[in-house]
Amino acid sequence: MRGGLTLDEVVARAVSGQSDRAVRVVVGGAVTGVGVSLSAIMTARILNGFSSSLGLLFGGVFPLALAVVVAVAGLLIWRCRLTAEQSGHVGFWWAVGTVVATATGFALVLFEASSSVEAIYSTVIVAGNGASGGLGGLIVGWYDARRLRVATGRERERQRLADEREKLALVNRIVRHDIGNDLQIIAGAADVLERHVDPDGEDALERLQRTASEAIDLTERLRTFVTALEDEADLRPVAVQQIVRTQVDNLRERYPGATVSLEQPVPDAAVQADELLATVLHNLLSNAVTHNDSDDPHVIVTVEAGAETVGIRVEDDGPGIPEAERETLFERGELGPGSDGSGIGLYIVDMLVDRYGGSITVADSDAGGAAFEVELLRVESTARTAAASAQKEIADPPT
Repeated sequence: MRGGLTLDEVVARAVSGQSDRAVRVVVGGAVTGVGVSLSAIMTARILNGFSSSLGLLFGGVFPLALAVVVAVAGLLIWRCRLTAEQSGHVGFWWAVGTVVATATGFALVLFEASSSVEAIYSTVIVAGNGASGGLGGLIVGWYDARRLRVATGRERERQRLADEREKLALVNRIVRHDIGNDLQIIAGAADVLERHVDPDGEDALERLQRTASEAIDLTERLRTFVTALEDEADLRPVAVQQIVRTQVDNLRERYPGATVSLEQPVPDAAVQADELLATVLHNLLSNAVTHNDSDDPHVIVTVEAGAETVGIRVEDDGPGIPEAERETLFERGELGPGSDGSGIGLYIVDMLVDRYGGSITVADSDAGGAAFEVELLRVESTARTAAASAQKEIADPPT
């Protein structure tokens, strides 16, 4: 009903301020009390006797068994670790089942009386209906309580994740705005000092510049990590060719001593991703150089487009990655061989690739090092789709 309260809200208000145990005692006591009363009624009816064995079985023993089960269920409610709201739901459905079934029994007895039919089993009908209806209500209530428990658990988990994201966002703001700004000032000052430092201080200045650059890069990784956690995936067609070429050019500028080869031609294909795809390539390309112990690191980038997927392969001639370390390589905080980084670079890569519905694996490179293979879902680019639609309309204009 529009503007009305849901059952969950009604029950929550009814048990508001009550302890879990108090509500369990009330509900369990009511169920047990009614079950015992119905058992006593049916026992008395059995002692009065039945005209046949079938009458005794279905009119006495069976309803009595139902009443006993209801009484025992009430005792179990006392002992179960139900919350106040869960107990309230069980009690509500039990009451509904009992009242409806008992009312139906009374209606049937009154109908028989008005029809001049001798209601010899009126007690059996009313009490039996009450027991069966109550038991049915308990079953419904139990499943409803389980549903409420699952929903409550999900809501608590959602709230916990929201709190964690809020804390992470706060840390991100502090690191990027406060620490990040200070690092930019340090890096800028170090660049200015480069023209005024004598040869004896060049090594120290180079270490300062490298450390500042790595720290700035770490703050950017944190931004990417938080963005991936906070934002819902807004995937769209992303052109692989442009991103790969840009990241390869950037790597050549950052590491002029490295040899970076981009296998041609690079397919003009689009994949399902977002703007953070560049971060995936940035991390893989940077790792291929920084974890390479060669004086002249070689990096080979290959892009292959299939009918449904696009594969990006980044391989190097470094020390490679042992087979035993590959299974845990993409876990958070896991450092690669010889790495002195933060251990979140490959974790972010794996998280983003999974966000795109793709996969990433590591294998041995033909060049002797490691080869990271990223496979992403291929989609039609927005421009290509629009052009195809326009061409179709020209060829087959609407009537």
